[in-house]
Amino acid sequence: MITKDMVREYLKYIVPTMITFTLASVYSIVDGVFVGHAVGDAGLAGINVAFPLVAFIMAVGTGIGMGGGVISSIAKGAGDEAKARRAVGTTFLMLVLAAAPIMALLLAFAEPICQLLGGRGETLSQAAAYLSVIAWGVPFQILVTGSMPLIRNQGKVAYAMGVQVLAGLMNVALDFAFVIVAGWGTAGAALATVMAQASAFLLVGAFFLRKKNRIARRDLRIDGRIALHALKLGMAPFGLTLLPEATVVAINVNLAAYGGETALAAYAVVSYTACVIQMLIQGVGDGSQPLVSKRYGAGDADGVRRIRNTNYLITVSLGALGLGAMFLLRDQIPLLFGASEQTAGVIAWALPVFSTAYVFYGFTHASTSYFYAVDDARASSAIVYGEALLVVAVVFGAARLAGVDGVWLSVTVVQAILTVCAAALLRRRHRSRSAQGCARATVGDGAC
Repeated sequence: MITKDMVREYLKYIVPTMITFTLASVYSIVDGVFVGHAVGDAGLAGINVAFPLVAFIMAVGTGIGMGGGVISSIAKGAGDEAKARRAVGTTFLMLVLAAAPIMALLLAFAEPICQLLGGRGETLSQAAAYLSVIAWGVPFQILVTGSMPLIRNQGKVAYAMGVQVLAGLMNVALDFAFVIVAGWGTAGAALATVMAQASAFLLVGAFFLRKKNRIARRDLRIDGRIALHALKLGMAPFGLTLLPEATVVAINVNLAAYGGETALAAYAVVSYTACVIQMLIQGVGDGSQPLVSKRYGAGDADGVRRIRNTNYLITVSLGALGLGAMFLLRDQIPLLFGASEQTAGVIAWALPVFSTAYVFYGFTHASTSYFYAVDDARASSAIVYGEALLVVAVVFGAARLAGVDGVWLSVTVVQAILTVCAAALLRRRHRSRSAQGCARATVGDGAC
């Protein structure tokens, strides 16, 4: 556990990040609430079908930004300020270059992609309407999402939180105006998101235009080694953001096959709600990343271990508390989203079953954040991409064996397996580090 003298700095980083991540999930829920009341089950199902592509946009920004942020923090911890500045400049340019092709792809193929993700009939129409508007905001989304780790790694955690809070509040206000008042449905919800992200981009631009934060012209170029290293490190946070949507896709496809639109609409509410727990947990890992990376760069192994173990205690506790909350609120949550009576019955049964996974999720995802914070891309990627493979195998297998009930249970099975795998990777890393320390001691004084 962290010592008393570490508490203030630890809380300074994780609390604003947890608030930011939680508010982001709450704002997404607001989208669902407004669309559910204005459009109905088809609107909820449509946004749920399109959301994996929204997650892909965020994952690109998060992956690039977090990869560059880790490099910058480790360089600062090692006293290499020049490399830290180059990492920020390289990362910012990478974000700019990533935006255009993704925007073009979504503008050209919104409907066919949504069809591949399980959209049919009215659900497909709603999904395509949502995504065709979201596509115009891709540059803002990528640059804002990718800049958050860079801002946090400069110690400006509160500013990063302020940007996201302002964008979220604006999104809520515009959702009400466009979806409820104007009656623009899912397209209105998408427009609200785009305009909110454009506003957030102005704040990000203002941050980097300040003299003390400005990226020097000599650093605003692609450093090949840093770029490749950032992409390697960014694979885990990229997957951590995107691959939960692999779960969404796999579940959508199977629910559409075995339960129809009612099951899809129920899952939209379940995933919206359970996302709050997921974001709280991810906020702990991502919030502590600058601290872990700096201490790792400075060679403070004890400090790194203390922060990691504190993260485990918090994230597993959050998973258990979230499960309890979902069980207690299982009958009230469907009312919030305006779900039909039939859909509400499915939600009330599925919500606590699905949320059991987040007790295990607390351990697996705190482990992933720890691994990429200490520059262990292999271990972090193994957990993240192993999860994707497990999801496909377990969800499809459980659906064939037990239909809709098997689908709801499958996510918990996946996370339980991943917990065992993450523990094994931690043990392997501990043994490896111990062996390296023993080797250094032997070379130094002839004893181990």
